[in-house]
Amino acid sequence: MKPVFFIDYDNTIFSHQTWSIPESSLEALIRLHEDGYKIALASGRAFRSDSLPEEFHGRFAPDCLVSSNGAIIEIEGKLIHEKFFDPELQTRILDYVVEKNYCLMSGYNGKWVTSNLPRFREMASNKQRRLMPESGEAFRALYHQRVPSMFLSDTPEAIADLQAHFPEIKLLYMGDNLGGADIIPRENGKVKGAQRILDHYHTTFENCAAIGDSMNDVELIEAAGFGVAMGNAMPNVQARADYVTADVDHDGLAQAIEAAKKHFAD
Repeated sequence: MKPVFFIDYDNTIFSHQTWSIPESSLEALIRLHEDGYKIALASGRAFRSDSLPEEFHGRFAPDCLVSSNGAIIEIEGKLIHEKFFDPELQTRILDYVVEKNYCLMSGYNGKWVTSNLPRFREMASNKQRRLMPESGEAFRALYHQRVPSMFLSDTPEAIADLQAHFPEIKLLYMGDNLGGADIIPRENGKVKGAQRILDHYHTTFENCAAIGDSMNDVELIEAAGFGVAMGNAMPNVQARADYVTADVDHDGLAQAIEAAKKHFAD
């Protein structure tokens, strides 16, 4: 079969500079689909087939989802895997960030909540403030929700502290542009999710391309037959890729897709 494309969302498809999907990116995804390639949206976000970005509606839908860094896997609209935080571990993490006054973010039932709203307001960009989270009782209700991932919207020092305190989790730094880090159980990750999809299609990592920009993409970029880092990617992500494209706002995704197609055609 033709190679499978695993493509990150934030700062790979969706620009955090313009807070939108560049038209060249959307057109490139549509053409790739029309050319018969399978496309998996591989994101730290908890996407579901019924909650895709509104820019996709009526124009593009991925074949597969690797959401919440591999905790949620959908193939052709069917849920095949779902992994949540262990409740006891989740409680200990929440208690710790509250004790430390860190800014943890998470979503459930359509809500977006934080442990520290004043710190969110202090650190968030104007664009990020469009997604103003709830706090107080809404955050405390998170203790009783099953979530596949969380986000620490705080300093590199806070990220390092949380990682040192909880070896059972992985914190995946999003880089200086976005900031913060995804929090996932150590056994999760985009590579694990991608493997489930490749097994379904009876193919291998050698027959896939991976395109991304941050630390939650590195393992998948390294595992793929052709790994691409965006021009806006962190330097250590670029250093571990087979190819570095332009940034998301300068046709980087379209160029990455064409480079990958050429690689597999040669």
